[in-house]
Amino acid sequence: MLRFIFGASGAGKSVSLYREVIERAEREPERNFFILVPDQFTMQTQMDVVREHPRHGIMNIDVLSFGRLSHRILAECGGEKMPVLDDTGKSLLLRHAADKHAEELPYIGRNMHKAGYIDEVKSTISEFMQYNLSPTDLDLLIKAGEKRSTLQAKLKDLRLLYAAFLEEIKNRFRTPEETLGLVASLVPESALLEDSVIAFDGFTGFTPVQYRLLGALMATCSEVICTVTIPAEEDLYSFREGVPEQDLFYLSKKTIFQLEKTEWLAQREVDFAHTPDLDRFLEAQRQLRKKGEMDRYLPGNPVARLSENPPLAFLEAGLFRYPFKSFSQEASTLHLSVSLTREEEISRVFRTIRTLIREDETLYYRDFAIVCGTQEDYEDAVTKCASLFHVPCYIDKTRKMKMNPYVEFLTAMLQVIVTDFAPDAVFHFLKSGILQEGEEDIFLLENYVRARRVRGREAYRQSFVRAFPTPGGKKREESDKLALLQRLNALREKWMEMLSPLLAVTEKEKVVTAGELTEAVREVTTRCLAKEKLDAEASRLEEANDSERAEEFRQIYEKTEALLTQIQELLCHEKMDVREYAQILDAGFSQMEVGTIPRQVDRVLVGDIERTRLREVKYLFFTGVDDASIPGRVSGGGILSETDRNFLLEREDRIELAPTPRAQMYIQRLYLYLNLTKPSRGLYLSLSAVGSDGKSLRPAYLISVMQEMFPSLILEKTEGVGKLSDIQTREDALHRMAPLMRSYADGLMQEEEQADFLALYGMLQDSGQIRAEVEAAFKRYEHHPLAGALAEAIYTTHLENSVSRLERFAECHFAHFAKYALSLQEREEDEFDAADLGNVFHGILEDFANRLEQEGLSWKTFSKEEGERLLHLAFEEYTQTYGESILYGSARRQGKLIRIERIMQRTVEQLQYQLKKGDFIPEGVEVDFRQAGDLPEIHIDLSKEAEEKEEKTKQEEEEKGGEVTEEAAEEEQSAIPVQGEIVLHGRIDRVDLAHQADKVYVKIIDFKSGKKDFDIAALYYGLQLQLVVYMEVAKAMQQEQHPDKEVIPAALLYYHVSDPLIKDGAGKSKEEILSKIRSELRTTGLVNESDQVIALLDEELSGAGSRSDVIPVKRTKNGTWDSTSSVVTQEEYDRLASYVKKQIRKAGRQILNGDIAVNPYQRGDRNACTYCPFRSLCGFDPSIPGYHMHQLEKWTKEEVMHKI
Repeated sequence: MLRFIFGASGAGKSVSLYREVIERAEREPERNFFILVPDQFTMQTQMDVVREHPRHGIMNIDVLSFGRLSHRILAECGGEKMPVLDDTGKSLLLRHAADKHAEELPYIGRNMHKAGYIDEVKSTISEFMQYNLSPTDLDLLIKAGEKRSTLQAKLKDLRLLYAAFLEEIKNRFRTPEETLGLVASLVPESALLEDSVIAFDGFTGFTPVQYRLLGALMATCSEVICTVTIPAEEDLYSFREGVPEQDLFYLSKKTIFQLEKTEWLAQREVDFAHTPDLDRFLEAQRQLRKKGEMDRYLPGNPVARLSENPPLAFLEAGLFRYPFKSFSQEASTLHLSVSLTREEEISRVFRTIRTLIREDETLYYRDFAIVCGTQEDYEDAVTKCASLFHVPCYIDKTRKMKMNPYVEFLTAMLQVIVTDFAPDAVFHFLKSGILQEGEEDIFLLENYVRARRVRGREAYRQSFVRAFPTPGGKKREESDKLALLQRLNALREKWMEMLSPLLAVTEKEKVVTAGELTEAVREVTTRCLAKEKLDAEASRLEEANDSERAEEFRQIYEKTEALLTQIQELLCHEKMDVREYAQILDAGFSQMEVGTIPRQVDRVLVGDIERTRLREVKYLFFTGVDDASIPGRVSGGGILSETDRNFLLEREDRIELAPTPRAQMYIQRLYLYLNLTKPSRGLYLSLSAVGSDGKSLRPAYLISVMQEMFPSLILEKTEGVGKLSDIQTREDALHRMAPLMRSYADGLMQEEEQADFLALYGMLQDSGQIRAEVEAAFKRYEHHPLAGALAEAIYTTHLENSVSRLERFAECHFAHFAKYALSLQEREEDEFDAADLGNVFHGILEDFANRLEQEGLSWKTFSKEEGERLLHLAFEEYTQTYGESILYGSARRQGKLIRIERIMQRTVEQLQYQLKKGDFIPEGVEVDFRQAGDLPEIHIDLSKEAEEKEEKTKQEEEEKGGEVTEEAAEEEQSAIPVQGEIVLHGRIDRVDLAHQADKVYVKIIDFKSGKKDFDIAALYYGLQLQLVVYMEVAKAMQQEQHPDKEVIPAALLYYHVSDPLIKDGAGKSKEEILSKIRSELRTTGLVNESDQVIALLDEELSGAGSRSDVIPVKRTKNGTWDSTSSVVTQEEYDRLASYVKKQIRKAGRQILNGDIAVNPYQRGDRNACTYCPFRSLCGFDPSIPGYHMHQLEKWTKEEVMHKI
């Protein structure tokens, strides 16, 4: 006999059921009574039944789940002795089947590599089994879906995998879905169930396979009792006549009908001849039910639980029922609030809990529950705040184990083999934490491997012999190099020995059995003492009061061993390569979860809307009531979309599967109703204004529903810091001191709050954390230069600098210190980067120039054929030796060689063209400053005498009315006298000369692999000194060689080494395209505006309106230079050169005086921090007083010349 207990949420259905079962169990001790509840509710139900029982014992009452009932029946009746295949086993077999039939799966096959996709496949196959769909049924659906090509493609692939899966498990394993079917067939044989009473409580519905078991129970047991959440005044039996899907109790009405139908099917099975048809059966049953002889109808409005709480009773009676009715009184037991962040939201929850407990001594933590709209979004905040407020919590969830270090270790170990020892895989493996090698040794090994391009297993089998890369170009002693190599080789040998079982198996042949691979993996884990290390970590976490993580580490080894055992049982003799094995193992890892149980009775339960089953609580806090969580995040239906599922439902035979996403949204309303009506005293709904991703959140529709039902409810906005009187614990106070301290330091705290704040500070000032907070709140950056002795020890008084180093100092003094004094650098990578490209360009051009000289040719006279031949020779020789043949390290890099040679051919042609247009002849390439000897342009005196000389010049300028700029005052302040000199290093890419009578004209060219323009304002700020310094050195060297002649700077130029692409070249002649290319490759820089000099540089530039295609000059129609021309007079250049020397002397003094200020420049939208590798080291923060960008102006040439 089937009986129902009907009642709204809170009507007392569970209590009524338990009392009836206990009373009857007392009267009928010979009869067995069973109460079936959802898995996660069994322990709580056992406690409730024991508590309700007069003798607090349940001798003939069992509280079970479907799984435990199956186990009991199988243990009693036997059945096929086959192991049950869990979700992990399903994933393993489906992963293997997908690999085996990859070419036959056009739709699913292309997605199998995506994370989580195997779970989607497994869920769909499990769904077919739950809803009694066989591969043959799928054949019919495939035929029916002929006009829906995508659906048909999905079904064909699923049918193939489903059939392959069933074939794999045939006579070997049983799935949980099949287990319930087997149990249903064994129920008639069970003496345990015969004449028993079985009750179902806490279910909102059942799957078809569960209904099959229910039918067997109805035929065998004397009674089946089922509680259904639905108000007694609802039309309980209207489902067959048609109930709209959006009806709040649609699922309940559907369940009632399905249970009645199941009872009818059970009777037909027992006595077909005397069982009426379904309609007459239902009519007869309902007549009996209406007489009240079978079912129990619990009264509502108000329900028993809420009889003393009118607002909550009104909520239960009216939520999601239309039209809405409004509660006319004050809803004092309902609360709505919004906080800025999730942490502030949860903090408010815990403060409220502590306040309520403090005010009511009858309350315990177990009287409170927290339901989260999206549990994973709140987990971190709950964990943190529970610790701050000393509130014991239990988070009801299962934790995925895929991110556990041991899983990472096993995954990375296989990836080492799959990728043939690719660096990322190797160091993922070494850094997993299981090997427990020294962190420094691993980082040293990584630096070596990446810098020396160690690749492949053979490279790791051999000893490392090449020198260890040294930072900042520093030299190491040979003994240090040897010691480092020995240290790295010891680590290499150790982990290679650990991997040897796996290496031995995979080297035997490319394809081996899954059993062999599994044994090898086990051997590796044994060698590295994985179990012992995991146990030790679990103990450490337990001591640190992190019981959840400790439980995970205790279970991970056994679960992994169980997974490996499953692989051996399922796929032992299957041949596969390591990649396929790794994918199968990964599929198993994705199913591994660790469940936890509450470690104490008195705790706050934290759960989600659907999974968590709440017992009666007095206060419920519903967090995350935002539009991102409610309606809940439902998937698009998995592999079968909502459209696909609707199509199957609309067929005549109505193929029913799991609820569609649309149906899930309606079902969620039932879960909302069940949760919101659980508390008996108070309900708190809250949300945060900003999500964890920083995006704004809006209140969910539920908030407006609540405000419509209860007009007095206001969405209260909570302040971030809150009142000082709200502080609950010392930890809470310490946590809140940071914003309070900042508020006080910034003068934003109200006067009446200051006294409380200072009193609180007085109580906590002994805390080290408070001292840190004070320091942070009142933190101010102040530059403290290096002590004189320390600066001298680092730099000595003989400061050897390149020009680029001085420019780096101008960008930011601290960045200069980090790079050149501390010798910090980014990890050296065996990569061909922009710097390498520049080096190759320079090297090939130098080699080409030398070959011209060796063959007696000049830049102006070599033919095209000679140029191509010599360049190819220079290119071949240089690229083959550069960086230990780095350019030949991979096919991709060798592809760059073709492009490089093409660029160099274009460069040689263009450089020859530029020289032919003038009278300059190359004098030298890669001219080293060391060739200049002790010239004052290279050896710059930083002594006091030099300073006094500068001061005298400065005074003379002031007497003439010159302006003392801010920069000049800054220089005066920083240029403390020092004894020493700065020695400049550098190489001038090319020096060209033109001789005329008593004059020597000098042109310098600096080759750049990227486009660069001369910026006179950057020169003013010390950011672009290179060209002027190079010209001064070249001038001095020529003056020394030609003491009787006047040496005149003609041009300071950049040349961009490239082969530009020309837009709109279609339809143009070769000559026109070449002309455009030459214009694109025009040099940039600074040119002497003298007509005589211009003629030496470009003899064709003469007429008004003409523009040079070799130097950056253009004449106007009047014959003057236009605004785009980069020209200076001789006098202007001399002033620039003098200013540059002054800037160098200033920088040298600052360096030797220990200036390491964090003062990055800012110029427009560019600043020194953008690409600085030391930005995480200096601590620069513009929000902290004292830190600021050194703002640079975009001066014009006239403004700069005026300033200097």
